[in-house]
Amino acid sequence: MVEAVHPRPVLTAGEVLNDPSASFALKQVLRAWSDRDVVDAANDAAVLQLVCQAAVLARLEGGKP
Repeated sequence: MVEAVHPRPVLTAGEVLNDPSASFALKQVLRAWSDRDVVDAANDAAVLQLVCQAAVLARLEGGKP
């Protein structure tokens, strides 16, 4: 049986929190979500990404989200 190998994430929460170029808003979310179940947080982040992506596409098409 071949065991799946998961690559290291591109960034860790600690790396983002220590990055002076990371936005205040992103750091605030990482701090607020630090005690959450990581699967729930990842699912919520994916939904947030879809909502933001839809807003960007609507704006690019000349509408407002």
